[in-house]
Amino acid sequence: MAHFPLFINLEKLPCAVIGGGPVAVRKIQTLLDFGATVIAIASDASDLLEALALEDAVTVLKRPYSGPEDIRGMRLVIAATSDKVINHRVSTDAQALGIPVNVADDPSACTFFFPAIVRRGDLVTGLSSSGHCPRFTARLKEELEEEWPEDWAEELQFLGEERRRLRKAQGPEKTLPVIDELITRMLRGEKIP
Repeated sequence: MAHFPLFINLEKLPCAVIGGGPVAVRKIQTLLDFGATVIAIASDASDLLEALALEDAVTVLKRPYSGPEDIRGMRLVIAATSDKVINHRVSTDAQALGIPVNVADDPSACTFFFPAIVRRGDLVTGLSSSGHCPRFTARLKEELEEEWPEDWAEELQFLGEERRRLRKAQGPEKTLPVIDELITRMLRGEKIP
């Protein structure tokens, strides 16, 4: 079954990642990119995770996952250990607490999927195969990253400012055609001011 795409503001929200290897670090870096406050619980922290801790980007608790108290109060939980039993336990505990959980290697234990993300500033798309074939979404992400120019981040900011200015000056009805024309030019590859 397809999952509902939902964009949430993670700014300063507490998120827990259980695990310290490369998969956990990728998830942590994505959460940090969106402003989350991340706590990692890992018996064995990779060099990359240690580096993030040294930068004060993430709090690392160097110990095994011990149970529901480790995740109580979190807004999202990600289980990304190499131990399926621990990952399953994290999933069960999170679900019992009503916390959305993603298990990196087991779609059936997830209440949400971590999408493949393409981002240009505030323009964000998340791609998911609902757990069927993550490699497909990874390839699609690569395609979109090549197609979407980096300057779309700035152009989106301009569109937002122009939209607000026009709505205030001439109302919503007259604004739409102007914004549509700017978007058309942008999608054709033309620079908009």
